[in-house]
Amino acid sequence: MIHLRHTIAECARLIVGLTFVASGLLKAVDPVGTALKITEYLAPVFAFTGHSHSLALALSFVLCAGEFILGAFLLAGSYRRVCARFAFVFMILMTLVTGYILIADPVSDCGCFGDALHLTNLQTFLKNLVLLPLSYLVLRDASALRHLFSLRERWVPTILALGGIIFFLVENYRHLPLFDFRPYTVGLKLDEAIIAEEEQFQRAALQSTSYIYEKAGEQRSFSPEALPDSSWTFVRVQDSLALKAFKPKYDFAPVDSLGYPMAEELLTDPGVTLLLLAPSWDAANQSVIDEVGELATQAASLGYRFYGLTASGAEEIARWRYQTGATYPMLQMDPTPIRTMIRAYPGLLVLRGGQIIDKRAYSDFPKVEEVTAYLKELGDPKHPLPTPSYVRTYPLLLWALVLVLAFLRFWARKLHLTLYLKRRIHYSHIKEIDNEKEHRRR
Repeated sequence: MIHLRHTIAECARLIVGLTFVASGLLKAVDPVGTALKITEYLAPVFAFTGHSHSLALALSFVLCAGEFILGAFLLAGSYRRVCARFAFVFMILMTLVTGYILIADPVSDCGCFGDALHLTNLQTFLKNLVLLPLSYLVLRDASALRHLFSLRERWVPTILALGGIIFFLVENYRHLPLFDFRPYTVGLKLDEAIIAEEEQFQRAALQSTSYIYEKAGEQRSFSPEALPDSSWTFVRVQDSLALKAFKPKYDFAPVDSLGYPMAEELLTDPGVTLLLLAPSWDAANQSVIDEVGELATQAASLGYRFYGLTASGAEEIARWRYQTGATYPMLQMDPTPIRTMIRAYPGLLVLRGGQIIDKRAYSDFPKVEEVTAYLKELGDPKHPLPTPSYVRTYPLLLWALVLVLAFLRFWARKLHLTLYLKRRIHYSHIKEIDNEKEHRRR
């Protein structure tokens, strides 16, 4: 019975630990996106503070790193009692929060696994209902959980896990997310994606729309393909709830200063178009003013288009022009798709023939002396699309390798001990038989 109890606790430890590691890592891929999700959760609280973005970003770092570290320590068996307590308390809080979200429905997606895996509010609540009792089993038998590292060794995985997740978070914040799970990825043919989405919506609208007609006090619903004769009187059009709740995936609808739509013009241009993105110019970093100015000047000389794309109003745009000397034309769009397109403010998105060929955070803008070469590469259709650097994952990969090796060592030792005990038991049994035979001969 005791052995079964410990086995169940070990399985619970493995499930909870892996879930925490996966959740922390997937959110850490996009710390800015996690901060935006936290802002949605805590909107009433942030309404009383003047630094909501900074506070949400700090909470994002703490949440991502905390989840990963808890999971990493649980898997390694390090600091078992402390981690078990934290994990159980965390699961209690998250179960209560997701229960509130299920009832109040303030957000459509919890963001538990970033943008990599979307769960409904009900799925999130059920997930936590499963993890909560498992975390209690881990807490109940925390002292009996096996550990993969001795007291003298556990500093190695601790430093690798802590340093690795912090380095991973910082690099994903300074640059763009390592893995882009959002719609506007590099290489996407945005023009074709928007057309395909519109066609899909039209088909869904035709299939889900019904027409209500009345005759002799009786109302019936008819599909567009089977409308009744003239003896019926039209009452209303009825759309399905799913169609009413439809949100476009590619909400790319920039307008110029006069309100003229520019999406078609930008997406059908076979040349290169550079978009400098920021939901608000007041929140945009001004450390790359020289690089941006050189990009705009050199782009014009090469016949490329260069626009600023923002949700800022006329007063904020005028302030940005005064502070930076910007002379390039401005386009405006809703802030939500801008935040979806880029996670750095300002950020650069490059289109060529309706395809996204590059995205850059302001920390990765080409230096002034590199601008000409960069722009010429953009105009070359044979030039390969850029790929992110995987250096930011090296400490975490080393941590995973150390954990796997420790796990294999643990089972090797256990197997060796098992074989040793079996040999000892076999030897003792043979010795008893020999002693019994000797006794009989005497």
